[in-house]
Amino acid sequence: MTEQTPVIALRDIRISFGAVAAVKGVSLEIGPGEVVGLIGENGAGKSTLLKIMTGIHQPDAGTIEVNGAPVRFRGPRDAIAAGVGVVHQEQSLFTNLTVAENVEMNTKPGKGGVGRAGFYRWGRLNKDAAETLAKIGSQLDPRTKVGDLSFVDRQMVEIARAIRVQTRSGGQPLVILDEPTSVLERTETAILEREIGKLRDVGSVIFVSHRLDEVMRICDRVLVMRDGELIADRPVADVTEAELFRLMVGREAHAEARERQALGVDDRPVLEVRGLGRRGEYDDVSFEVHAGRLTAIVGTSGSGRESLSRALFGAEVFDRGQILIDGVAVKNWTIPHAVKAGVGYVPAERRVEGMVGGLSAAENLTLTHPGDSTTGGILRPGRRNRTSQEWFDALEVRPNDISLELERFSGGNQQKVVMAKWLTASDLKMLVLDHPLRGLDPGAAQIVNAQIRRACENGTAVILLADTLEEALEMGDEIIVMRDGRTAARYDLVTEDPSTLDLLERML
Repeated sequence: MTEQTPVIALRDIRISFGAVAAVKGVSLEIGPGEVVGLIGENGAGKSTLLKIMTGIHQPDAGTIEVNGAPVRFRGPRDAIAAGVGVVHQEQSLFTNLTVAENVEMNTKPGKGGVGRAGFYRWGRLNKDAAETLAKIGSQLDPRTKVGDLSFVDRQMVEIARAIRVQTRSGGQPLVILDEPTSVLERTETAILEREIGKLRDVGSVIFVSHRLDEVMRICDRVLVMRDGELIADRPVADVTEAELFRLMVGREAHAEARERQALGVDDRPVLEVRGLGRRGEYDDVSFEVHAGRLTAIVGTSGSGRESLSRALFGAEVFDRGQILIDGVAVKNWTIPHAVKAGVGYVPAERRVEGMVGGLSAAENLTLTHPGDSTTGGILRPGRRNRTSQEWFDALEVRPNDISLELERFSGGNQQKVVMAKWLTASDLKMLVLDHPLRGLDPGAAQIVNAQIRRACENGTAVILLADTLEEALEMGDEIIVMRDGRTAARYDLVTEDPSTLDLLERML
């Protein structure tokens, strides 16, 4: 621990929501120029702790100090004024405004490029934004509209905005990065990691990530939370990924090998894609997926794979080509038709497209395929609850309360329920998974991957848009590489052994 005055110090922070104790006596310090990792399972209390540090929640007990001075954040504005900024996983920029306008958004009138009457002094505004961007190594043009930027450049704008307001005491700002790489491709992640290193010169960083390899590369120390408590504070030099996993989850990591499914001579495909195209997204894409086999599709942002996956589920129309299910070409392909044909889909944006807010976890889980929960079309709540409880137990959903509204669960536990919604179907032929591990801690990822393997063993054809190339190589029977909307390569992993470098060369 640094002997300098901490940028932020939490002392015995506690908060409960009803009977649930979300944070239980957490104390920590972040020193000047430190990059500190914060890890834990979904539902461990990380998000609640961050909301306390950024003024969204007020703790029931405990104190906060910023640069040695006690503070009480009554809202996010107080935290911003004290120099605590956050870059959320879901970006919060105004895409119709310029880079400079977004960077200066939290600056008070009369400060920097914002006049006392609230009007911009454009020359000063752009100059101040450029100076702030330069501090974090970015050369973005302050006059550029944010909507025209890449995702990683928008992340840099978020970071610049977070450090723009210096602390009242003149100390260094604290930047909280909440899963900043979860939606980035490999090349973008490398860029952002490099820029995070430069933040040491201008402030301190709390880096929240489920990717333990990233935490080990980027951070000086790692804080581990479990069940609302801070259970470990370790220098990265003194800990391994395996030990971090055990601290987070409470058990050792175990690799479950999957025997790859070879393609038989007489096997008929569940899905055939013939010359499929959608203007501006992908063109002339053809492949087959067979029962019990997992086809991973990899590609950079703009490769067309996300749009293609939505088309397979009827969520987007395609302009040309054919989709065949069990050898029959589909017509007027829509989501209801896909569900009726035995196709399931787990979207990347689970909160927006994968669940219904306001409904309980049990209601969401059995919404699409009521199955044994009904008799003659009449819902049987007791049966629904039994089915839901069986899946909660199998997937280790926390909290283990099927009556709780699903929107109140952590993202990783929401994902488990969204997955189970399709796995309950007795007639599931094909499952399309768009980044199913995004935002999941390593323990939850193991559980979800195990269910994907079980689905394959039960004869379901699976299409996987993987978060990482390693995930595609571990899980797949076949890998399709897409680049610029076209198929760039195909590998049958039963007979071929491509490396991540081989895949990257085809992707870029």
